Amino acid sequence: MATPLRENSSLLTQNALSTNAKTLSAAPNLVKIPKPLTSGVAMTKMLPDLQTRNDNNVPVTNGVAAKKTALDMETVKDNFPAGAVSNREKPAINANKAPLQAPKPSQPAEAVANNENPAPKPLKTPLQVLNALQSGEISVVKGKIVSKSEPPRTPKPLERGPFPAPGRHVKISYVGKDMLYIYDSGLGPNGEPNSFEMLISRSLDCALHVMDCLSAPPVIEEIVFAPFEDDYYRSVIKSVQNGIAEVFFPDFGNSMKIEWKKLKEIPDEKLKYAQVVTHPVWIDNVKSFTPRVNEYLETIVDLHEFVLTTVIDMPRTHIRMVDMRHSIQQYVLSEKLLALQQPESSLNLKTKLVAQLRQPNSALKLVATNPNTYKPVNYSEMIDTNISVSKGVELVVSYALHAFNENKISVINKSNQAAYEKTTKDCQTYGQIDPNPYNPQKQEVCLVKVKDIWHRAAPVNFKYGKPVQFYLLDLPAFTDEIKDAPVRRYPPGLTRHLFAVESIVENPEFLLQAIHGDENKVEQLPGVTIRANVYQTIDDDIIHLNVVSYEKGSLYAL
Repeated sequence: MATPLRENSSLLTQNALSTNAKTLSAAPNLVKIPKPLTSGVAMTKMLPDLQTRNDNNVPVTNGVAAKKTALDMETVKDNFPAGAVSNREKPAINANKAPLQAPKPSQPAEAVANNENPAPKPLKTPLQVLNALQSGEISVVKGKIVSKSEPPRTPKPLERGPFPAPGRHVKISYVGKDMLYIYDSGLGPNGEPNSFEMLISRSLDCALHVMDCLSAPPVIEEIVFAPFEDDYYRSVIKSVQNGIAEVFFPDFGNSMKIEWKKLKEIPDEKLKYAQVVTHPVWIDNVKSFTPRVNEYLETIVDLHEFVLTTVIDMPRTHIRMVDMRHSIQQYVLSEKLLALQQPESSLNLKTKLVAQLRQPNSALKLVATNPNTYKPVNYSEMIDTNISVSKGVELVVSYALHAFNENKISVINKSNQAAYEKTTKDCQTYGQIDPNPYNPQKQEVCLVKVKDIWHRAAPVNFKYGKPVQFYLLDLPAFTDEIKDAPVRRYPPGLTRHLFAVESIVENPEFLLQAIHGDENKVEQLPGVTIRANVYQTIDDDIIHLNVVSYEKGSLYAL
């Protein structure tokens, strides 16, 4: 960087050289040495410096030698523009307001001083001329060689592909700082591989055929192949310094530093600028990742599959807030991570904490099913529950309409009560926010509204191609024939787990005591906790209960 003295001196030289021809002739002995500049600033020595040299020749480090006299300096002083500079101002101080133009290493000092563009560097041999013409570096205009300056490389930014819709299956590709990178792991259209798998496959195949590495440093935001674990993947240059490039892998989410000489060009333009299908996300209600959370997340990268249940667009950022449910173990990821943040001693309180950890308005974050991306849910996808055949099993009554005329009630395991209540409440929310009617086919699962309550259901009887009777999965019970019942698609974010089991009560008179002996109050039985001896006969597959005790509860009744 030029010092203040050099800046002032250079500007004085510029003003001196830019005067009219008559003034310039006042320095007849000016000698110029055609040696290229090496530092980029032209200098002029003042009179006191000249007096220290016997030969009156002043060597200039920037490539210009000048013989200056007192007359020269008077010329500069007398011809400096008047008006803006007062009698007490130094010309150099006011000249600082003019732009300082530094020459290129091969640019003559006098050309810079006169604000001129340098002439193209002459080629040495005819062969070099022919090669330059062939490569397009130069052209011939009116018999003269004109060099073509290469336009600066301005890398085209990558575009992001569409975000997976709620209900799509996703996997985690990378665990970042308090965020995850996820990609759609479900099948593509017509059963084809998904876009992520196809992109990575194309990338690996293309990189195998690129033998040479870069011969020049890449520019910021340039897209190149970078090695990672013996393979090459798309990467974006974030910085280059001292031979080391920092690259970001947009298709995974991780970054690394590597010698730029190990990078490769991406010859396939379509692959190079293909849409990014990996997306950064925050997990709903999880502000930061503790070491324990990070350790857990690392174990499920690319291995465990989740179903997106919540997708929230955040303002002023492309990062979404999401939540998702494990496709096999059925846990909600946000609840899992929040539980892992608790101290070891409090893990046994996880069940009690779940309700507190959810935000009060979490139901508002449920997303209506998208008809354009909806994949029908088959009854075979539902996960059945099991009640152990044992003594003293703790159960909760979920449905009891036929408790005293058919000795039948539906029960759930006490341990599933919280999940059951959440499911029934979610059914109401999903049914209310989904405006799109649906006509389910045989063996499909859907939502149906019966007596102002939304239920998980499967159609069992059809007339004229429309369902008229349903099996309500959470009672469980069959409906009467109903006409034009409101039906909606089964929400992808709604659990596939079933909770209720139909049973026969062997001692209904004992159960009658829970409602003070009044059979007309049978609607008060749902929510009652009972202990029963559970057994099963050889002749049928329904369980039998012998109730030994009861305790009133507060089950969310259907």
